[in-house]
Amino acid sequence: MTESHSDFYERWSARARPYFGWQFAQFAPYVGKRAVDVGCGLGSFVEHFVAHGTELYRGVENDDDLRRRFYERHRDPRIGLTAATDATDPALAEEMKRDRIDTALCVNVLEHVERDDLALRRMIEGVAPGGHICLLVPAHPFLYGSLDALDRHFRRYTKSSLRDLVARAGGGRADWVDLYHFNAVAAFGWFLKGRVLKETRQEDENFAVMNAVLPIVSRAEKLLRPPFGLSLIAVLRRR
Repeated sequence: MTESHSDFYERWSARARPYFGWQFAQFAPYVGKRAVDVGCGLGSFVEHFVAHGTELYRGVENDDDLRRRFYERHRDPRIGLTAATDATDPALAEEMKRDRIDTALCVNVLEHVERDDLALRRMIEGVAPGGHICLLVPAHPFLYGSLDALDRHFRRYTKSSLRDLVARAGGGRADWVDLYHFNAVAAFGWFLKGRVLKETRQEDENFAVMNAVLPIVSRAEKLLRPPFGLSLIAVLRRR
């Protein structure tokens, strides 16, 4: 039986919990009190925002079933979803302004959006001056393979293409804080499974392997940033 989009998110959210924690840790120094999580899915980062002391969390999600499951999971009155469901909609930026959002998190989402420049523009427009836009995107176009197609990715990024995206999306209203590669080890696995073996399903063993090596890899990359990686981390500060 074919796995539904929502069921995959349920499986992924359960298996990849340690990985989400590592991802969030990259942005923790920049996370404020009022946050938007663009492309939040089931809300895998909610627990990290709450533990960090975030007072208001608003997820952006356009899938009706994921929105329903999100509300089944999260009952805390501080936690909710935006009325705007489209990350490229100008209404999202206005809603963020009304909620005085100081942090926009966007993890593995921009590659799914055909007009990624508009989605990033809304985040830049919506975040309060002095706040941060925190991005994680897939790196290296040469890694694009069957797993990217499975996830409906339009693209993977280089540092240069990401800088260009920021410039097109409104770079004059945001300053660069950081840009670096993340998770070097997983890049080899992604190449093997997506380019060589051409797998068409994210198997549980993929998450198990990542969880097993994560303690070592996370410590290593904290000491020395790798020259390549599965992803790119970018942080912008709103002017």
